[in-house]
Amino acid sequence: MSAGKSDASCPASQPASSPASSPAAASSTEGENRPRAVILMCLSAISFALMGAMVKLSGDLPLFEKVFVRNLVSLGVAVVMVRMAGARLLGHWHHQPMLMARSLIGLGGVMSFFYAIDHLLLADATILNKLSPFFVSLFAGLFLAERLGGWRLVGMLVAFSGAALVIKPQLAFAEGGVEALLPAMVGLGSAMLAGAAYTLIRAMRGREASATIVLHFSLVSSVVTLVPMLMNPVMPSGPQALALLGIGIFAAGGQILMTTAYRLAPAGEVSIYSYLTIVFSALAGWAIWGEVPDIASLIGFVLIAGVALIGWHASRVAGRVV
Repeated sequence: MSAGKSDASCPASQPASSPASSPAAASSTEGENRPRAVILMCLSAISFALMGAMVKLSGDLPLFEKVFVRNLVSLGVAVVMVRMAGARLLGHWHHQPMLMARSLIGLGGVMSFFYAIDHLLLADATILNKLSPFFVSLFAGLFLAERLGGWRLVGMLVAFSGAALVIKPQLAFAEGGVEALLPAMVGLGSAMLAGAAYTLIRAMRGREASATIVLHFSLVSSVVTLVPMLMNPVMPSGPQALALLGIGIFAAGGQILMTTAYRLAPAGEVSIYSYLTIVFSALAGWAIWGEVPDIASLIGFVLIAGVALIGWHASRVAGRVV
């Protein structure tokens, strides 16, 4: 999950070091059905785009309230997932420090992503969040001793150049200084935090079930956001209440669809379709608010998605050679 999808299954396509190696993706596929998996990944992308739209439609409600509802619904889904998998509810005791770190970092990623959605074009916030796989490659190379070759570094440089086109720092400073730049930097931070969370998931591969990691994240996130939400309670209007419910439903729906897709086909075959979230987010932003990304953001999207597509293709070729 991008930060908004910062659960145990890392949905994004790999630039070279695949987040598809997460527990959910690493498990063997059950009765492979690639066409169905592709359809489910596309539906997952639509669901996550609608989640972002619901965040924006919920208006000026406190950030903690939006994140709490998102995680509360996910918590209910996660409990069912753990029961079906026959896994431990909260994991092994000696894994709690890593699980807690993953949960808190993932929560930071979700909060940053929701903040960016509220202050940027929906498409721009989604593009920045989709940089998380590149941070996974970077962090896995630095902390998990995974190979970080020259071509991978070039890919990261191109992707972050694309991010700079979306952020447009010079224009932001010219228009409003640091305050104008803050939402875009927070959006970039959401990708960095999501990448760190996914890297911790990789470190726990084979130690904890993916359903357990999702449940731990949802429970910790719900508890942490409950207190500040109650300190500043805001009663939502009818439309806002529906939007809040939509945040939770579409987040959980996207997670279920994505997880099912990874069970039907190898993650390397279908993960690239998660980038359709950007397209659907742009369509939602245009249809609801008349948002149109500028040419710089479009070029940034092409650079980021292009590097991801090349990495996806390279991993497929390498898989066939092996």
